[in-house]
Amino acid sequence: MMKIARIYLICCFLQIFLPASGQEQFSSQKGKAWHRGVYELNLDAVADNQNPYYGISLMVTFTRPDGSQVTAEGFHDGGTRFSVRAYCDQPGTWQWQSASNNDGLDAHSGSFEVLPSDFKGKLRQHPDDPYQFMYDNGEWFLHIGDTGYRYLVVSEPYWQAYIDQAAEMGATKIRAWFANSRHNVEAVFTPGSEIPALSYWREMERRILYALEKYPHISLQLIPYAEDTELIRAYADSRAAQMVGRYAQARWSAFPNVQWTISNDRKITRSDTLKSRQVKYETIDRMGQDFAAREPWGTPITNHQARFSGYDFVDAPWSDIITLEDLDEVAGNLILQYRKLGRQPIVLDEDRYELYRYPAHRRYFFRRLMWASLFSGGHATYGGLKTYERYLDHEHGSEDSLVTIRYQPFEGRAKGVWGYYDANRQGVLHQGAHDFRHIHSFFEESGLTLVGMQPDDALAGNQPARYKCIKGDNEYLIYLANPSGDNPETDFPATKVPEVSLALPAGSYTLQWFDPDTGNWLKTKVTADGTSLKLTAPDIEDWVLWISRN
Repeated sequence: MMKIARIYLICCFLQIFLPASGQEQFSSQKGKAWHRGVYELNLDAVADNQNPYYGISLMVTFTRPDGSQVTAEGFHDGGTRFSVRAYCDQPGTWQWQSASNNDGLDAHSGSFEVLPSDFKGKLRQHPDDPYQFMYDNGEWFLHIGDTGYRYLVVSEPYWQAYIDQAAEMGATKIRAWFANSRHNVEAVFTPGSEIPALSYWREMERRILYALEKYPHISLQLIPYAEDTELIRAYADSRAAQMVGRYAQARWSAFPNVQWTISNDRKITRSDTLKSRQVKYETIDRMGQDFAAREPWGTPITNHQARFSGYDFVDAPWSDIITLEDLDEVAGNLILQYRKLGRQPIVLDEDRYELYRYPAHRRYFFRRLMWASLFSGGHATYGGLKTYERYLDHEHGSEDSLVTIRYQPFEGRAKGVWGYYDANRQGVLHQGAHDFRHIHSFFEESGLTLVGMQPDDALAGNQPARYKCIKGDNEYLIYLANPSGDNPETDFPATKVPEVSLALPAGSYTLQWFDPDTGNWLKTKVTADGTSLKLTAPDIEDWVLWISRN
């Protein structure tokens, strides 16, 4: 019976994330679209001598059913074709009108119908809690990030297995950049020119669309400039550098599964002397302002900077997410620090990886990192394979040649993107993300969200490396990490039964214990006297405790 129950819960988990039957989120030239989906208009330019990427402008103003308007930029998509996309955030009849310096694109108008759907929609800051996310349909977004840098790029043969198994693993956000080489995004241009390489952009779009239609609950964190230090430094004076962000927004800002991270892992400096990975604060700030000025649909924008350097753009008007990279943040201290500095969702987007700066006990480390981050009022991201490097058979090809590559099935590779469970079966990964599905089941089965809850480690004596606490009006959540020692890199879940002393107001409470590596529950009741309540977990290792006031 227990096995049947678990199978039923897994089926329910998968069903929640399936798209609505018979509805496609992306609609093109059909006269109708779905609420919280994408509608595409296609227009044909008349031939002239203007560069279609730099010389022709196309703007379309959409009038929503409530009379509000939004103007989106069009983009050239080959031949004479230009396209404009709308994020359909209201049901009803939409009107549109074009304006262009090309006669074939100018002064067109029309309408289309947006029909009701059960799509989740774009990611937003939660109106009732600035540190939490929600989908546009009002559902709380449980952030479980994964790092799949090369998911979009052409050299990755197992991209589909990657996203399929990331969804199965429980990921709700994927970090993906535009770089086909190790750091740079030169592949977005045709060789030796400033013209976008349409085949490359279309392949990225194919993978974005695949994720949108099959896993609409997953938010893709697109990183247009990746780690291309020289292109970023040239941004102010380079129309090609500016084109990367502009063209990406024109193509994909309307997609409900997209968010923007300008660059990755660069060192921010205010000095005029630049070394190594350094880029100027003013450059990233200018890029952020440009993204925000162009952004028609409210797509979240952030930037990712180097490890241990915090986040320099907390007060920047264009920034929607505080993004951090650090190490061993299993006590949630950095998240708590930034909750005092800004009122935005705080995401620890890089810590350890299974194959880089790896912990000795991967499975325990990463589930501990997730629970601790959530109960600190923030969010975290997992890293498995070395997805920043190309999946490539080096014996038959070079880093700069796609022609001679001969892909071999896995063979214990650590690079590129391929299926999480495949990598575990091959012995490359070590179950670091195996327990993320149980985080989903905890919130699904309890009916809880973290909206409005406040971190309160003092509840358990201010020992955040051992007890992470967050509370609402009548609910208390405690993660008993029960580490074997004081070093997160080598800690394992202790083989002693953990205890915790809590200072609760007097009253009657229901206690429910949740095992984070099996997903099993144990319920009990207790009456607290308002002083100190000492509780003992059901067994060894780590536990989650849910206390609900009766």
